[in-house]
Amino acid sequence: AVDKLINIGILVGLNVYFLKYSASYQPDISLVVLANLAANGFYLLFFASTLLSWRPTYDKSISPAMYRYAYPIMLTGLAGMTNEMFSRITLIKWLPEGFYPGRSEEYALGIFGACYKLAMLMNLTIQAFRYAAEPFFFSNAAEKNSPHLFARVNHYFIIVCCTILLAVSINLDVLKYFLGDKAYWEGLHIVPILLLAYLFLGIYYNFSVWFKLTDKTYYGTIITVIGMAITIAANYFLIPLEGYEGSAVAALLCYMGMTALCYVLGQRYYPIPYQTTWGFAYILFTLLLLYGVNAVPVENQILAFAFHSGVILAYLIVIYFIERRNFSLNRA
Repeated sequence: AVDKLINIGILVGLNVYFLKYSASYQPDISLVVLANLAANGFYLLFFASTLLSWRPTYDKSISPAMYRYAYPIMLTGLAGMTNEMFSRITLIKWLPEGFYPGRSEEYALGIFGACYKLAMLMNLTIQAFRYAAEPFFFSNAAEKNSPHLFARVNHYFIIVCCTILLAVSINLDVLKYFLGDKAYWEGLHIVPILLLAYLFLGIYYNFSVWFKLTDKTYYGTIITVIGMAITIAANYFLIPLEGYEGSAVAALLCYMGMTALCYVLGQRYYPIPYQTTWGFAYILFTLLLLYGVNAVPVENQILAFAFHSGVILAYLIVIYFIERRNFSLNRA
């Protein structure tokens, strides 16, 4: 974690220096690449002693098994990057000319990219969870009660992500100021869609434990490639109809499809009693609540923040009582 924070600090610092404060350089995309290269090069220093002491070896029994396990995960990562970046690449190419009168295709991409930044709040939570969850899943896989434990982890994960979905979506009137230019504000309505897409991506990561524990990681590649196909098809058909809103919906359809497929296959090879009914109920309730709250206009910023904070507090209280009752029933 310390290593990653230093990496981020170097990356941000160099970008600010190169693009804003340095009189020696003209702002250019190559400077962004240079900042990334320098920041990631820091890892070589951090792990220098380990790298210098490393001696490559080949184990006839372990190495092939590791290869069979790992290469599908690598392919999954490449396909996952396609799902993540494809809409931004094709938005300009597939957006009909004049779709946004008086505005360029780059303008639409700028709005989409800016709103994506707010959705990254959910993605950061998911990535932080993965750092802890995957070692936890492996270390508890041999336990007799592990399927029920994994189901509970996913259940509370959904609750946390639903809380983030609600908190971010009803406070966009404040968070929008972090985007800078007011022109980006017109795309704020896609932020809940992107947050929901990342929520399903997080659930998919939870569901994917089955093919990692059963050494069937090639299923991860298959599922991700199918998700990539959904991404391509959805963007192709939706961008000409809805513009950047179509790209947001495409991300949601991709991750929902991957989650559903992973769940169905997982229940066949490594059954885990996920509380799917409660999970969908929480997601649906959160969506209805956030759209209901956003439909109530409050002009005064202070009153709006107080109102939204009260809604979040009430939401957490309701969840507390529901979960306390469910926990008592499960114990009984």
